[in-house]
Parts: sequence; structure tokens; C-alpha cells
Amino acid sequence: MLLGGTLAAHAQAPAPPELPAESAQPNAPLAQIRGEKDLAAALTAITSDPAVPVDDPGVRPLAQALMTEGVRQLLAHAYDQALANFLEAYGKFPSPRILLNIASTLRDMGRPADAANTYQRYLMDPGSGSERAAEVKEILQKLDEQLTVLTVRVVPRGSDISIDGGPFIAVGSSLQTRVRPGIHLVRIRKVDHVRKSEDASEMTVNGFDGEVKEVAIVLQLALPDPPTPPAPDPQQVRPPEQVHAWLNDSTRYGTGESKGTNGEPTRTVLLTNNAVLRPIIPAFDIGDDGNAVVHYDTGLKINSGVVGVVRIDGKGRGFAGGLGIAIASDRFEGEAMVLRSDITGGYLGGRIRLFKGWLRPYVAGGFPAFIYDKADVSGQKTKHLAFGVRAAAGVELVVNGHLSVQGDLGYEHFFGIEGTAFDADVFVPTIGVIGRL
Repeated sequence: MLLGGTLAAHAQAPAPPELPAESAQPNAPLAQIRGEKDLAAALTAITSDPAVPVDDPGVRPLAQALMTEGVRQLLAHAYDQALANFLEAYGKFPSPRILLNIASTLRDMGRPADAANTYQRYLMDPGSGSERAAEVKEILQKLDEQLTVLTVRVVPRGSDISIDGGPFIAVGSSLQTRVRPGIHLVRIRKVDHVRKSEDASEMTVNGFDGEVKEVAIVLQLALPDPPTPPAPDPQQVRPPEQVHAWLNDSTRYGTGESKGTNGEPTRTVLLTNNAVLRPIIPAFDIGDDGNAVVHYDTGLKINSGVVGVVRIDGKGRGFAGGLGIAIASDRFEGEAMVLRSDITGGYLGGRIRLFKGWLRPYVAGGFPAFIYDKADVSGQKTKHLAFGVRAAAGVELVVNGHLSVQGDLGYEHFFGIEGTAFDADVFVPTIGVIGRL
């Protein structure tokens, strides 16, 4: 897990099954790279790609921070959140290398069709190069054995197509996508902006494993041709003749309101209530080299609180209760308690924790004291103070952010008890509970 305070990337992640371990290079999927330094180098390599021009220099470190958080979410198996972060990073900085991380995340989520469409997008990206082309083609071929490669031809040209409830996509003549085997719903519509109306139709398509299927969906226009055709709008962008669908052929994804640096609408992850899952942007600084330095709150801050203990006499003669306050500062914690058994006492001390996780070994020391009655030669009783020193070692077990239990083994030596029945040297184990703010 990520537990450090300032991190550029994750420490370790399981390798994606589709890529062999020996190909773990800086341009490999981030979840496959071992070591914080190697991951930071991979992020730098991705966002330093000169083939992906950006106008704002702050985009590159922002993309690094988004991907760092995405990998952190992968380690926690929060795949939807990791995907949301990778998609946001790709929208900001459309490097084909980020597509590899999106694809491997989709495979981990059990979405082979979406992963295959992402690998296809990687292969079609002119900036992907030939370094991993053969490897990705092999992955895609294996995925296609489980999927249906569907091509939908549209009539009339320029119609909008929707598959399985996904958003409508403007298509010149055909749309190609990979879908899971089974029945799918294809919708077509043609919007008449002059009359402010539209025609629509739909059909079902059944696909099988490994099938390459081509269908045509024809829209019968009910509206007559307008008497005077409108003049062509020079600002209107004609849809591409052939569209390769990418994360827009189901209700799991949406198109963002903003467009990426490549001019294409960004992709978003949709929750079951159709709400957009927002990416997490961690706190980060931009280093002298222009790269992001991400700061994570480890969540292991030790807060002050109230401490209650039971002190057990090592010889089994009884116990004393203690109640007080604990003032914490990072690994060190000071304690002040009132002790009570058949006599009243107090304790002032501290402890140093060796670790700050859920299991916190510690060493402790302090000064116990108690007040007792002592009779003089005449039999008159007077109050006396005995004080001592304590050394202990123990462990604190964190139950949650506000409660922990502790136990230790301690040795105490007291002064000022000559002529009394008290022992100067005492073995005193303690058990206790700490309630933190």
C-alpha cells in the first residue's frame, strides 16, 4: 500500500496477466512497474512525449498526479476510481501510453470488449509507434476470440448511432466496435435541425464468440424534403466516414462537457445512478524538473485523547486504575494520569512508537508516585510521597481512528519507602484503552 508522506508513484502493483514480466519497461502499463523510482520515471516518460503537444505546461504534471492517484486506486482494487483518473489524465494529455493503462484496468474489471476497443484505439493512434504494436496486436487477437467484432453500416449517411443505450455517435457511413457475445440493441436517428424534429429507429443484433459481423440499419425518413435546402454551414464538422467506437457503446461511460487537447470529448465513468464519478486529484507540487511531486496524507496521524489503564501488581496482590490525558506529537506521546487503588498516586511519562501503522510497538518511560501514611515512633501517622522511575515496552493496537488498546510490561523502582511494607522494585504490567479525538 501507499503509506509514505511524499510519493511520486506507487510502490508495487500486481502485473497485468496479458503482459509478460520481462517486458516491464518504462513504457509498460504502470501497474506492472516495480519500484517507486521506476514508476516516477515512467510517468515522466509518458508526459514528456514530444508527440503530444500541450499549450499549458501545467498539464503535464497534472496528468502525472492523476495517474499516480490512479495507480494508488488500483492497489486498493478501486477499479472504477482508477479508471476515472486514467480517463481524466488521457483527456488532459492524450498519450497512447495512457491507453495501455486504461486497457489493462478494463481487463481487471472484467470488461474485455471495452479493453479490446481501447487496444484498437492504441494501435490506431499515430503516436503509438511500433515498440509494442506486435504485443498489443497479439493481446487484441486473443480478446477477439471471446468477442463479436461488429460493423454497423448506416443509411442515410451522417446518421447518429447508439449501441446498448450508450450516447449517440455521428457516423458518416459505418461504425465498428467490439461487443460481448449476445443480443445488442442498435438505435439510429437523424435530426432535422431546420424542422427541429428527428426520425429514429432501432434493431437487435445477436453476436457470437469470435464472430466478425456486419449489419446495416436503415432509417426510413418520414419527413419530406424541405422546399428550399438550407445553405451548407461551413462551420459544421462532417462526421468521419468510419468510426471506431471507444467507451461509448454502453451506459457505463459518458462524454464529458469539456474536450481534451485532441478536440475529442473526454470520457467519464458513470455510476449506477448515472452520476459521473469524478477523478481524484491529489495534492501535488511541481518540482524543479517540472514533474509532479504528489503529497499523500497517510491517514496515520496520531491524535491526542484520553487514556485509561489498569496497572497490575506483578506479584498478584492487586491492581490500580488510572485515568488521564495523552498528548500526541507524531511518534511521541506524553501522558499524565491519576492513579487510584487503596492509595492515591499519579504518573507522568511518555512513549515513543517504533511504527505508526495499525500495530504500534513502543518503548515508554516515566515517573510514578503515590501518597501513603507512615507512623512515626509515637504512632502518629503522617503523609509521605514515594516517587519512582518506570521503564516499559509494549504495543498499541489500533481499532479505528478514535480507539486503540495497549499493553506493556514495565519495571518500576521507588524511592522514599524505607521502613515501609512497600517494595522498592516492582514488576507492573499494564493494559489500557486510548480514546483519540
